[in-house]
Amino acid sequence: MDDSPKPDGFEKCLRFGCGTLFGGAVMFLAISRVFFSTGGVFWFLTGLSALVCGLLAIRYGDGFYRGILDFFQRW
Repeated sequence: MDDSPKPDGFEKCLRFGCGTLFGGAVMFLAISRVFFSTGGVFWFLTGLSALVCGLLAIRYGDGFYRGILDFFQRW
């Protein structure tokens, strides 16, 4: 059972901001290496990734980043 306190509003905003920046930057770099298109699909996927990573960061906090690091260490 997780006995850690629930995050307050500031921590949720901070987690969302960091997750959004992380997800947007990673997706921007990953997609731009394959193809760089100024079309809507490129920006849609980048924004969607940023939003999803932001929401996952709110939900899981530091565990979100630990999971990403564990994934790349096994890869």
